[in-house]
Amino acid sequence: MMRRVKIFSGSSHPVLAEAICERLGLSPAKCELKKFSNGETSVSIDTSIRDQDICIVQSGSSKINDSVIELLIMISACKGSSAKSITGQSFAGLDDGFG
Repeated sequence: MMRRVKIFSGSSHPVLAEAICERLGLSPAKCELKKFSNGETSVSIDTSIRDQDICIVQSGSSKINDSVIELLIMISACKGSSAKSITGQSFAGLDDGFG
């Protein structure tokens, strides 16, 4: 049952998340990812995720530290929004050959 699943995309490879969503017949969930002028990351979840299963798609980009920190901040934001479960998917080596 995919109705209670929301898939979020990190900023490292949104095309990958869109392809996964298309394959599953879902739309990517809405969130806002920003970088402040000092380099800090901000995440805003723009949809209700209470009691929903969450999957966050983030590839291991050339800026791996930023990608991992963004993934962890997204997990924290989902946890704070009362998600039922959170799965972080990090894909390495896909930036060159996908999309």
